[in-house]
Amino acid sequence: MSHSPRIDLLGLSELDSQLAAETDETGFLDHVDLPATRSARIESRRAFVEMKQLFMRAVENLEHRKGAWLRAQVRGAEDPIDLWLLRGPLLATLREDDVATRTMRAALYRTLDRTFPEAFGSAEISTLSTQRF
Repeated sequence: MSHSPRIDLLGLSELDSQLAAETDETGFLDHVDLPATRSARIESRRAFVEMKQLFMRAVENLEHRKGAWLRAQVRGAEDPIDLWLLRGPLLATLREDDVATRTMRAALYRTLDRTFPEAFGSAEISTLSTQRF
């Protein structure tokens, strides 16, 4: 995970400022099961790379200004959560009703469902969504 400051183009820092002051990263990590074995870490990283490649394919043909911004953001993604935060703007740009766009949206939803099952009410927690690279 990068420790360099990031530009907050989405305005998400406002959401962070509303969190309770006593909530910190170390408290969060006490409740997270990170992949312990080398093979689990490799599998987790491979899943992230596959998801990032799918996001790159989704943004490669977007020709407007938002498409250029999305390409830069996806290229700079270092964690699964970075891609999770880009899902809304990306899916909003993929609203044409042709077969290729519907297929891409379906692939994105399937990947997000597999990677972040806890976000959709699944009891099974994905190790990728908690992995820190």
